[in-house]
Amino acid sequence: MTAGNTVSIPNAFGVACAALVASLSVSSLCSADSQINLSLTGPTTPVAVNQTIDIKLRATQEQIASLVGTSFVAIDCILQWNPKQLQLVGLTTAGSVSLLSSYFPTPAADYTGINEIVPPADGNALYYALAPLGNPVQVPLTGVQVVTFRFRVRTAFTTSTINILPNYTVLSPADTIVYDGTVPGLDVTGTIAGVTVSQVQPCPADLDHNGAVGSSDLAILLNQWGIAGSADINGSGVVDAADLGAMLAAWGGCPGT
Repeated sequence: MTAGNTVSIPNAFGVACAALVASLSVSSLCSADSQINLSLTGPTTPVAVNQTIDIKLRATQEQIASLVGTSFVAIDCILQWNPKQLQLVGLTTAGSVSLLSSYFPTPAADYTGINEIVPPADGNALYYALAPLGNPVQVPLTGVQVVTFRFRVRTAFTTSTINILPNYTVLSPADTIVYDGTVPGLDVTGTIAGVTVSQVQPCPADLDHNGAVGSSDLAILLNQWGIAGSADINGSGVVDAADLGAMLAAWGGCPGT
């Protein structure tokens, strides 16, 4: 796992549109002609308890014209998830665009108060992405990968959602913002979208944990007949006909396999 170098700044880029050189004198420069959408993508197959999963942050251009909103110099992104179900364990820049810095600001550097520790554990996180100096990140219509967040599945659930929040306040108001690569300080944030993770459904009759209920599981059940053991599928305290019935009803491949 790798993380970018950290830079302590109040926000990712706060220069106003009024700072433009007067000679540009194009009023349309102060409004976005294109937008950059942010979205999260996750596993396409069900996950399991204790599994570490990758959630990728992607930036995609939604072109209206082509003057601005086709690149970024910085991104402030606010994440929210259920900390009882998922644990944020860090981030990796592998496979992402080249950035000057990609990080969760420390509590000492986070004026918003969102990040109580690094990585945040309370279900809310502020993330910063900074483009290389003088080299804005170009965002094509097909999009680019900004960073990958890593989570560990803590408990059983049917589905769990990781969202990008448009704004959030702890100590000071904070926003999810994409700063344009052409006009200093211009907000070119488009749509934001989270991701829903589904989990492999429990398969208690799969006693040998091979992903299917079959003859080897039946052999284990019969060997434990009349006593307490792993084949006590219904939790009655003894392996009996009720457990055999549950096994036969689950015969075949387990859900999610």
